[in-house]
Amino acid sequence: MINNLIRLVNSPVSSASLWNSAYKIPWNDPVFSARILREHLSQNHQLASRKTGVIDAQVKWISDNFLNCSSMNILDLGCGPGLYSRKLTAGLHQYTGFDFSPASIQYAQHEYAIKGQCEFILGDILEVDFGANYDLAMMIYGEVNVFSPRNCRHILSKAYEALALRGTLLIEVQSFDAIERMAQSPNTWSSAEAGLFTESPHICLTENRWFADETTSFQQFHVITGDGDDHVTYRSTTKAWTEDEFETLLRSAGFVGVRKHTEWPNANSDLILFSATKS
Repeated sequence: MINNLIRLVNSPVSSASLWNSAYKIPWNDPVFSARILREHLSQNHQLASRKTGVIDAQVKWISDNFLNCSSMNILDLGCGPGLYSRKLTAGLHQYTGFDFSPASIQYAQHEYAIKGQCEFILGDILEVDFGANYDLAMMIYGEVNVFSPRNCRHILSKAYEALALRGTLLIEVQSFDAIERMAQSPNTWSSAEAGLFTESPHICLTENRWFADETTSFQQFHVITGDGDDHVTYRSTTKAWTEDEFETLLRSAGFVGVRKHTEWPNANSDLILFSATKS
């Protein structure tokens, strides 16, 4: 067992393979998505979604600043279980949320869907057609950082095309320092009777690496069950952008009027909100 653990943690990783294959945790797996849904709905932490009080404050801020006309059309990329949806529409606007987690979309459809007002669609935002003529598109909680640079540009381009003229993109980015700090954290281990990665008793070895040239964090979660011979490894790859780099990405996608919002109600200073306008 010890030799197996050593081989797991010391397995080589090349920078060329950072964005290959399963480079992020499989949130789209039906069984896995059911476990992460529990974390989205928890009020004990903010690991997957924010707590209700923070969501309420952010919805008010968005409404006050960007939903100042009646019957506006909202696009939410990576909507999770739809916790912002009804609050944003307030009976006045139309909302479409996309997510590739089956359990989250099923929950959102059951709890929040309203015909002609709140719609939730299961799909990968890299592949699905967003539609068009949205007044506001949003992608929050640092989700954009878990995509490769190429895919990040693709998402921004798709969001630009989906917006109506003078429509607004709200996008929340993990700070460069936060991602670098995470990647340079010591390797750790934990044990549990059940958790996010499995319903069985297990040990989880968390391995952190920082690829400086690529400014990318690489994490591996080695989940060991049974007598130690059974294990599965999950990867989580996160791209760090400086604020200037991300503003350049937005402008390259066609956006104008890029702004950083320090007044955004946010319980986590490691996240930065930008707005940008389709010209």
